[in-house]
Amino acid sequence: MRVRQQRFPFITLLLLCFPLFQAAAASTVRSSHASLDKIHNRVLAARSAAAKAPAAPAAPDAPVNLTSLMARKGCAAFANLLASTSDAAQTFASSVDGGLTAFCPIDQVMKPFLPTFKNLTPDGKLSLILYHALPVYYSIASLRTGNGVVNTLATDGAAKNYNLTVQNEGEQVTLKTRLTVATITATLIDKDPLAIYAVDEVLRPEELFKPAESTAPTPAPAQAPAPEAPKKKKKAPKAGKSEKALAPAGPQEQPGDQKAADESAAARNGLSMVMAMPVATAALAMAVSLF
Repeated sequence: MRVRQQRFPFITLLLLCFPLFQAAAASTVRSSHASLDKIHNRVLAARSAAAKAPAAPAAPDAPVNLTSLMARKGCAAFANLLASTSDAAQTFASSVDGGLTAFCPIDQVMKPFLPTFKNLTPDGKLSLILYHALPVYYSIASLRTGNGVVNTLATDGAAKNYNLTVQNEGEQVTLKTRLTVATITATLIDKDPLAIYAVDEVLRPEELFKPAESTAPTPAPAQAPAPEAPKKKKKAPKAGKSEKALAPAGPQEQPGDQKAADESAAARNGLSMVMAMPVATAALAMAVSLF
C-alpha cells in the first residue's frame, strides 16, 4: 500500500504537467513555422525584386582579328597583304560595325599573283585589297538568293566604280568582273555584322587591269585597192642620143609584119634557085655532048 501511495503522486504530476509540455512544444513549433514563413517570404521578395530589375547588358563580344582568322583558314597570303598595305586593315576594321562582307583568295591562287601585286602603285595595291570587301553584311543564304551588281570598299563615286557582280546557281555563288570569275569555296565566319568567305580566284578590277584580248583571231579589215599610178607618156626617142634608141620610121619603110613576110618569101626563092642550079648544069652538059 505504501508503494502505490508513493507512485500515485508522480503519475498525477506527470498528467498535470503534460498539457504544459504540449503547449510549450506547440509554441515552439509555431515559432519555427513563423521563422520558416519569414524566410520563405524574404526569398519570394528577393526573387520578385530580381525579376522586376532591368537585366544587365550582356558583355560585348571581343572584336574578331580579321587577319588571324584568314591566316588560320587558308588565306595567309591575302592576310599578310591586308596587314601590310597602308590603310587597308584599318578600313576593314572600321567597317565591321556597320556591316562587312569580305572575300579572301586562297593561298593557291594568291601566291602566284604576288609578283603582279608588287608591280602596282600604292594606290593600286590599296584599291585591289579594298575591292575584295563589301560595305554590307551578306549572309551566305542571302548571297545564294540574290543576283546583281554591288559596290565594294574601293568604290568611290562615278570616277572609280570598282563594282562586281554576284551571281548564284543553286548552292554555288560566283563573283564576276570583266576579267575574272571567282567561286566561294568556304565560309570563314558568318555572324552579323561580319561575314568572310574564301574564293578560288583573285578579283581583278578593270580599273587596274586591261581586259583580256579575245583568243579568236580578228579578221583584218579589207584594204582598199591602191590607186593606180598615172601612166607616163613615153617620149619619142631622140636619134643618136642612145645606142638603144630606135630611129624614126621613114615614110617608105614597110610595117614590121609585112617586112618579115617579104624576107621569108625571098629566102624561099633563093633556096629554090640554089636547088635548081645543079639540074640546069647537068642538062647543059648533056646538050654539049650530043653536039
